Amino acid sequence: MQFHNNFLKRYLRIAPAALALERSIECGLHVGKEWPAPILDIGCGDGIFADILFAGKIDTGIDPDASEVERARPLDKYNELIVCFGDDIPKADGTYNTVFSNSVLEHIPDLMPVLQEVHRLMSDTARFYITIPTDKLERATFIARLLSSIGLVGQAKRYGQFYNRFWKHYNVHTLAEWRQLFEQAGFEVEVERPYVPVNTSTLYDLLTPLALPALIAKKLFRRWLLLPALRPFTAPVMATLLSGAVDRAVRDEGECLVYYSLRKRPRM
Repeated sequence: MQFHNNFLKRYLRIAPAALALERSIECGLHVGKEWPAPILDIGCGDGIFADILFAGKIDTGIDPDASEVERARPLDKYNELIVCFGDDIPKADGTYNTVFSNSVLEHIPDLMPVLQEVHRLMSDTARFYITIPTDKLERATFIARLLSSIGLVGQAKRYGQFYNRFWKHYNVHTLAEWRQLFEQAGFEVEVERPYVPVNTSTLYDLLTPLALPALIAKKLFRRWLLLPALRPFTAPVMATLLSGAVDRAVRDEGECLVYYSLRKRPRM
C-alpha cells in the first residue's frame, strides 16, 4: 500500500485545524506498517481520512451512517462501501489481511461483538490497526487542567465525565483495560504505543471551539469549510504553527491516546 505525505497540509486544505491536528498525527502513525490487501476500514465515515492517508484505493469501508457513506462515495477511495454496523458485516470468515479503525471504537456502546466480528473477518496473518483514547484524554482538556491546578479535583473529574458524554466516548479505558478487552476477543497485542503528550492534547482542546463554523458547514453543505476559497491563504500559516506539534506526537511517546497493532491469537 502506498501512502500520501504532508498529511497536515492536506487536511488543512479541507478541514478545521483541530481535526487536521488530530488526524494528521494518526496518519503519521500508520505509515511504515505493512498493509496487505484486502483492507477493511471499520467506521469509514465520510472517507476523508482514507483519502488523505492512502495514495491508492482500498477494498472495503463500512459505516452505520448512510449519509456519511454517501459523502464518501465521490472520493472513489473504496472498491465497495457498505452501510452496516460493525458487529454484522456481510463478509466471509478470514476475508481481510488488514483491518483498521481510526478513532472509532470509543464511540461504540457495545464493543465486544464488534471486536469479535473483526476477529472473524481477519485472516490468520492479518493485522488490526487501531487508534483510541486512554483514560487520560479528558484530564488533558484545558478546563480539567485548570480546575485541577486550583485544587478543584472533584470538579475536574466531573468535567471529564461531561466531556466523554458530550463526545459520546463510551469506551475510555486504561492501557491495561484495553489490553484485557482485546485479549478477551481473541487478539494478541503486537504493538501498544501511547501517543499525544498532555500539552498537545490541550492544544487540540483549545482549537476545538474554533471548529464550530466547520461543524455547521458539515451539517448544512456537506463540507467542513464555510469559505473554502480562503483556505489556500490560511492553511500554510496554520501548517507552520502546528507542524511541530504533529511531528513530536508522531515521533515521541505520549499518554492521552494509544495506537495498537493486534493479531489473532495463535491456535494452540
